[in-house]
Amino acid sequence: MRKNLTRTGCLGSDRIFIPTGDGDCTLSDAPVRIFPRMSTTVGRSNASDSPKLGNIIDTLAALCATAFIVILGIAACWDPTIRVLHLFESLPYVVTAALCVRHRKFGYMLGASAGAFWLWTAGTLTTFVRNGFERVSMLLRTGHVDRPDVFIAAPAAVVTGGLVIFAVWGYSRLRNKSWSDLFLFLAAMGLVAGFFLAIFAAFAPQYLNMFKPIFGN
Repeated sequence: MRKNLTRTGCLGSDRIFIPTGDGDCTLSDAPVRIFPRMSTTVGRSNASDSPKLGNIIDTLAALCATAFIVILGIAACWDPTIRVLHLFESLPYVVTAALCVRHRKFGYMLGASAGAFWLWTAGTLTTFVRNGFERVSMLLRTGHVDRPDVFIAAPAAVVTGGLVIFAVWGYSRLRNKSWSDLFLFLAAMGLVAGFFLAIFAAFAPQYLNMFKPIFGN
């Protein structure tokens, strides 16, 4: 065969013609790969899904913080005496929601600290959370609740627990983690504890009674 042949070769049905120096093609039994090799590497797929998962986690953390702010607002509507307290109490959660959707390290730590502090005070130092879930049981059994202001502790515990989980999960996905973050987390915990103690003392001193077993009289 003498035709206008390219220097790269001529493709036959199942063999390849390799051009020689005088313009002829010689047959080769080398197998022909008609379709490109398809990668079966799972890691690439996970890498493309990873940012999406991260965004979902951060959004859920922000939604939990926002839901708790709404609960604080509802409780403040029922009890005018705690409106100013709940206004200030919502501030750490507003900051948490804003920082988590921006993938900020301190936002995750603030969210975990604020959520854990509320669960600790409402679920351990007081019976607020337990009484809230007792009202949930009452609602399921009887169809009504005698204390909506106590019932609201149940969803509050759920969303603050979710905030802790998603904040820790979001932090665990960061690439720039280091042991020095421990000091940042301790600083966030101290900031949250000091802030809540300050607003309790300023706007609801009676709430400080729950800390008497810790600090004494």
